Amino acid sequence: MPIGRSTNSQGQRVLTKALLAIALVATTALQPALAYADPDSDFLKALNMYGIDLSVMMGHTITPQDAIELGHDICNDLHSGKSAEAETNEVYRIMPKITDKQAGNLVSAAQLTICPDTES
Repeated sequence: MPIGRSTNSQGQRVLTKALLAIALVATTALQPALAYADPDSDFLKALNMYGIDLSVMMGHTITPQDAIELGHDICNDLHSGKSAEAETNEVYRIMPKITDKQAGNLVSAAQLTICPDTES
């Protein structure tokens, strides 16, 4: 067998091993970021993304912790069997300055971040 061919094959093995090592390092480096999630912070970010200011909609100051508790209350209702539509209607009813669309977005934000198991 020619020397060049053996070297090429050996070079390919070294390259393959190097690429596998890089892929392993990249996967390992990303795992902590993927494994860690903070649903409460994600819920607050989702409210911001949807442009939902609960203080304005409730007519009084709502702290981030109050907002998080509301998100958990929504999820508790959904876990108890209430439909997302019924929960949206209740949110719309209890918040004096919220629109129907914002109420739906609020329920969706809770579902996407705090209780994704309730999404259908």
